[in-house]
Amino acid sequence: MEGFKNFVQTMDRASDICSQWTSAENGWVYSYAELMLLAAYLDRDYPLDERQWYIVFPDGEICMLHEDFDEIMPLWRPVKSNPVRQKLTGDEFYPDDQPVQQAQAPVPRAQFKFCMHCGAKLPVNAAFCNKCGQRAVDIK
Repeated sequence: MEGFKNFVQTMDRASDICSQWTSAENGWVYSYAELMLLAAYLDRDYPLDERQWYIVFPDGEICMLHEDFDEIMPLWRPVKSNPVRQKLTGDEFYPDDQPVQQAQAPVPRAQFKFCMHCGAKLPVNAAFCNKCGQRAVDIK
């Protein structure tokens, strides 16, 4: 089990083990590229606080640990246990910004957002998620 402070590094390690995961919340299957897009977004706009960690298990499962809680929260379970050959860095999704791991200053909002319920990519003006149907939540 390995711990990481950002999701891009977590995905880099998990992709050494597998290339596809299912969401522990809703069971939908996500590819490496889809989770790297989500990782770049989360690391840039919603970094972990100092008491949170992402964890990668030897089978490729990705979980979250918060120091205040006794249990590990599963996020993504491995589906395909073959390593990713062509890796991404996360910076591909925000080429004009500083590197994802080193972003300090606020950066312009992207032309999309993610559903807080299922993680699907949404247009920035979406009122509802076109994947799960839940109301889109704007976080400012």
